[in-house]
Amino acid sequence: MNLLVADSTQVLLGTAWLDRLEIHVTHTGNGMSNEEVGAVSSLLDVPALRQYRLAVGRATRRIVNRLRAEDFKRRIDPESLRRIWDEKAMLPAGRGIVDYWAKKSVAGLLLMPPTRHCFLHLNEIRRIKQTLTG
Repeated sequence: MNLLVADSTQVLLGTAWLDRLEIHVTHTGNGMSNEEVGAVSSLLDVPALRQYRLAVGRATRRIVNRLRAEDFKRRIDPESLRRIWDEKAMLPAGRGIVDYWAKKSVAGLLLMPPTRHCFLHLNEIRRIKQTLTG
C-alpha cells in the first residue's frame, strides 16, 4: 500500500524493522520454497513480528483514511510498480502478482493485499507448519 497507493516508504524499510525482526528478507516471500520460508521463520523474532504487523496495520489505515473519493478510481502509477523491483519488495517469481496489481485501481488494491491477503494464507501456513514439524 505504501509503494502502490501512497508513494511512500515501506514500513519494513523504516524504523529498523529488519534488525528488529532479525531477518534480511525485504521481499514478500512469493516464490520461496517451504524450506526457505522455514529458514527465515526460524530466525524471526515473533514478538517483533507482532509489533511489525501492528505498524503495518496502522500505516494502512492512515493511507486509507487519507484517500479522497477520486483516488479510488486512480490507476497504479508505473513508477510505483518499478519501485517494487528496485526495492526488492518482490522476487522475480512474483511477476504475475505485480502484473495483477498493475491492472488495478486503488479501489481494486484495497481488496488485496490489505484485506483478503492474510486469509488466503491461513491454510498455507498450516500446511507449511505440518511439513516442518513432521
